[in-house]
Amino acid sequence: MFVDRYATYAGADPRRAPAALLAAAYAELAHGGWYLPGGLATLADALLSRCLDLGVVVRTGTAVTAVDAAGGRVHGVRAGAERVPADVVVTDVDAGDVYRDLLPTPRRLARLADRSLSGFVLLLGVRGESGLHHHNVYFPDDYDAEFDAVFGDPGRGVRARPAPDPTVYVTVAADALVRPPGHEAWFVLVNAARQGTAPDAVDWRRPGLADAYADRILDVLERRGVRVRDRLVFREVLPPGNPIYGTAGSLVRPANRGPVRGMFLVGGSVHPGGGLPMVALSAEIVAAEIGPA
Repeated sequence: MFVDRYATYAGADPRRAPAALLAAAYAELAHGGWYLPGGLATLADALLSRCLDLGVVVRTGTAVTAVDAAGGRVHGVRAGAERVPADVVVTDVDAGDVYRDLLPTPRRLARLADRSLSGFVLLLGVRGESGLHHHNVYFPDDYDAEFDAVFGDPGRGVRARPAPDPTVYVTVAADALVRPPGHEAWFVLVNAARQGTAPDAVDWRRPGLADAYADRILDVLERRGVRVRDRLVFREVLPPGNPIYGTAGSLVRPANRGPVRGMFLVGGSVHPGGGLPMVALSAEIVAAEIGPA
């Protein structure tokens, strides 16, 4: 069960994942991991600061609705009725959505049917100190049942569904920058099907479903000896969206170069894969492809 856990880092069902994914286990166990004091948000803050120093204009809360790509090359993007001209467009939107929804001529990516799992996340503010490690994994009695639920079996008419007794992953950082004295900040992650109405997805937007499943996760933790409900200061629920890792466990992912000249893709759904180190590498690859300004 411990070794199988690493396949889920690539969004794959460990019972069907290629053995090469065990390289992740080797890397973590042989070389360890690194933590950013203040949490991962400090990386975003550093990137924003560097962009502003370079004169980048950053706009948030603006939905891009289309990529202008007439004549086989990009000319910019559209945000509603507004057109923003550009010679180069870099997108970290899920590759499947880019090809299907943002290009003027919808295209289909190979292996789109083999979508990865997503994640159901709880952010918890907790009173007192629990004595937990930085990384904690609480396994169920029936590991197979969890993946039967998360992935379903559309070929036999079995839909994906929230796993009733999932593996629960809890991060508790011993970092004074992310919590007030006498408290802890918990990141709780459970494997889950992506958002959607297809047989391999779950409609997490159904009223009451996300909050009910958050309650279920707290119940599961209590059954496994982790009492937290009566110590909660706050609970924030982040239900699944797109597949976190694009395609599930595939070693061949969509290319960083887009289907039209001047368009590039970064993020967990494209080469070289999901997870923060891979996502950062995708950005490095694209920066080298674009070249100096």
